[in-house]
Amino acid sequence: MASKLGSRFDKLSVASGISNLGDGVMGAAFPLLVATLTRDPLLVAAATFVGRLPWFLFALISGALVDRMDRKRVMVITDALRAVGVGILAVGILTGDAGLFLVYAIAFALGTAETFFDTSAEALTPNLVDDDHLPAANGRLGALEFVGGSLIGPALGAFLFAMATAIPFFANSLSFVIAALVMLMIPGSFRATRMGDQSLGADIKEGLSWLWGRKVLRTLVIMAGVTNLFTFGMIAIFVLYAQDILGVSDIGYGVLLSVMGVGGLVGALIAPRFVARFGGGVVLRISVVASSVLSLTFGFISSAVAAGAILFAYLMLIAGWNVVSVTLRQTLTPDELRARVSGSARLLAFGTQPIGALLGGLLAGWFGIRSPFFVAAGAFAIMGVFTWSIISNESIEAARSASPAT
Repeated sequence: MASKLGSRFDKLSVASGISNLGDGVMGAAFPLLVATLTRDPLLVAAATFVGRLPWFLFALISGALVDRMDRKRVMVITDALRAVGVGILAVGILTGDAGLFLVYAIAFALGTAETFFDTSAEALTPNLVDDDHLPAANGRLGALEFVGGSLIGPALGAFLFAMATAIPFFANSLSFVIAALVMLMIPGSFRATRMGDQSLGADIKEGLSWLWGRKVLRTLVIMAGVTNLFTFGMIAIFVLYAQDILGVSDIGYGVLLSVMGVGGLVGALIAPRFVARFGGGVVLRISVVASSVLSLTFGFISSAVAAGAILFAYLMLIAGWNVVSVTLRQTLTPDELRARVSGSARLLAFGTQPIGALLGGLLAGWFGIRSPFFVAAGAFAIMGVFTWSIISNESIEAARSASPAT
């Protein structure tokens, strides 16, 4: 029996849940693999850098292309390609040929496929549910992402990695295959209706111009870019922080990632209710202030238990932010522009991730592993001061009222 969000969205949810479980397994196993190949903070961070670099290079192109294609078909094809890529890495590990070069190459390929998949998913969701149910739909997808990607998957990935290095990578490859097959079961075609026939460059310009002309959306993606810049500075060296500062084992590292998943799950589930009661602006403001405080606190601690509590809270805030931001972008953007606006937003939001990864590696190498956390805390505080008046409930409601898509 289909849920209130509809059977087609239910299938998307199942595919997303399976794929995210595989991603979670990979999320723990991948940095552990890199850490067995090198202990240089910059080289460890480089794996995150090359994996996120495609968002900087291809987000605009993928968004423009997706608006010309069937969004479901794009997701099926990219999942199939990701299955092949991870499978190649798994075989390389099994044969002993998986050096840093292969790891970086596969990370880049997976990141490129992700730019198409995630852009398609964001554009497809409003085609499956109505606007009134978008917060609940995004909340469910966010919850599934954190359950599989950060709760169950990382602990399972660390456990499988401890058993045999190649096993979690074979598992991730299989998850992509299953997710692609489930996506094929969604009936219908999901190609956006286009007016006129213009060049790819003109399509990209149109998406960028539309996003940049909306003050609230523009501010949110800039804030996301700043947040990702410094968050990925922390993420890129977190495996070293966990092992060298917190003193946890490989399995303990997976448990910490799972704690993050619990926080993200809670945040994704309660965010729609908080938004309905207090407004999106309040949720966003709380996220900014608390992120600064939590990052600062993280820089001082040496306890794995305290680290777990902070990670829980931090990911809960991130999940709430994502529900508000993505829902607002979907509801304000016309369907024929959704993939391009999503690609433009993700360029600005995710394009800073590879820079942040390198910054984190450099800071850790120069000033110690704790330094990226202190730098992030200061950056979040400054960001909050400059954006406080723009991310209010009143500003968001004014943007909704002015949008032709609502």
